[in-house]
Amino acid sequence: MTEVVPVGAGPSQGEAGPDARAARNGHVGPGWLDGAMEAANLDAFSSTMARLLSGWVVFVGALSFLTVPWLNAVNGGDLTTSMVWFYHALMLPAALLFVILCTRVFTIHSWVRYLVSHSALVAVFEGAGFLVLGYGTLHHVSSLTSFGYWIIMPCTLELFAVTVVFVLDLAYAAFRPPAGETITARKAEIHWALFFSGVSVLTWVVFGIAAAADQVGLSWSFWAQAQKEPTSALVGNIITAHSHGMLPSFMAAIVFLAAETFGYSSLVGLRKQLARVGVGVMLAGIALYSGIYTVSALGTFVIPAWFPSGSGGANGLAMDDTMTGLVGVGALLVAATMLPELRGSLRRVAETARRRFNPVRVGVYMTYLMASVSMFFYGYYIEMHETTFGAGAQPAARAVGDNIFTRTHLLLTFGSLPIIAVFLLGAELLADDSRLSVALRQWMAGIVLAGMMLATMGMGAWIFTEPVHSKVYHLDNVWAALYITGQALILLGALAELFVTRQARRAVGVAPAETARVAVG
Repeated sequence: MTEVVPVGAGPSQGEAGPDARAARNGHVGPGWLDGAMEAANLDAFSSTMARLLSGWVVFVGALSFLTVPWLNAVNGGDLTTSMVWFYHALMLPAALLFVILCTRVFTIHSWVRYLVSHSALVAVFEGAGFLVLGYGTLHHVSSLTSFGYWIIMPCTLELFAVTVVFVLDLAYAAFRPPAGETITARKAEIHWALFFSGVSVLTWVVFGIAAAADQVGLSWSFWAQAQKEPTSALVGNIITAHSHGMLPSFMAAIVFLAAETFGYSSLVGLRKQLARVGVGVMLAGIALYSGIYTVSALGTFVIPAWFPSGSGGANGLAMDDTMTGLVGVGALLVAATMLPELRGSLRRVAETARRRFNPVRVGVYMTYLMASVSMFFYGYYIEMHETTFGAGAQPAARAVGDNIFTRTHLLLTFGSLPIIAVFLLGAELLADDSRLSVALRQWMAGIVLAGMMLATMGMGAWIFTEPVHSKVYHLDNVWAALYITGQALILLGALAELFVTRQARRAVGVAPAETARVAVG
């Protein structure tokens, strides 16, 4: 007798996924959308929209890679205004792609999945607006700049409203799942984790909209005057809270999606408890930095540093960085518990590893590790030696090294890594299980892994080997070339994903490399 038993159960095991709903119910879901579209068709449509978003991100990534001076030594290492707009042209569609993937893993009412999938068109339109705004700012064309603002504002409001509906439905479905479905206590846990990270993300979206509102005539001078500070200082604090809070919250949400994709709800024993601790650490970090960024943005509170030392207390870890760092610590703990369990003799361990090895899963987890290396090892070291690095300001001996860190970690840790993690999860959840698709996923993961490691290594060497008292950093050295090569490989891996996600998967949440275990007896 041959029995097929799913391994590394994801959200489709023990609980009905969208495909199972289609076979059982034959309609989309409850409410006004009943009967409007079969669930199988909805899955195919959401997969098409996911491919559209993936294609847009790859297109903009390749275009900006060739036309935007990302590594020019300007602005003290921080992104210029035009770079910020190009960054949003990439991240906003990638974020909507992430939400579509969440609707394929978490239990969501079908009408919400319908709204989210259709919003992919709005996300592409908004991305185009940011692209226009970016080129208008880069080349000082005021008409393009104004046009870009008026494109992105209505699109942002629509996407914000849809994301609010999605986040609220995460909580609602935990209490009242769609007809014919149940949610276990463990599944409810990860639902609530994603819900709280989603609330945090939406908070920073509101801050971003508030900061951009002055571009369309809305001023916050009344609040600045009440606090006896310049309006520019208030808006700057709001932008800082938006930029510093958004990425950790979004990256935490990616971790929660990956965890459930690879079987968080089915963990047992010690691994289950350790995974819960990891999620708890991440949520604690989100709560702490969300509070401190909100207070510092809306008030006049200045975030202090831990362990000050050096002249004037220049050295020290910024309090908010240690709080956002909790997200990375918790993510690494969750990833460690999600690795396939290996027991027995060395021969059996090797066989189990070969059978269960999923390069896409490894690629997702490596994004956590590479982000932690750049933030904990590189960033924390620099913060503890600010008298040498000078926060990028001359005449500090290694000011240029600080500038290099600022620019490269923004592009890698807050740019390429979260986007490629979403792309890897897209390849995991939306591809078919043909031999070609499996091979492409393996090649994609291998290319991305090589790119992440080269970029992270090149970044570190570039930062810490820059000659003392350099006035400006240059790209004509081997470490800059290594970093650029790594980023190019990550982009190449993202391109490979376009050929992987060709069809809707026949089961949600089951890793293709772990689809079945055959027991003969």
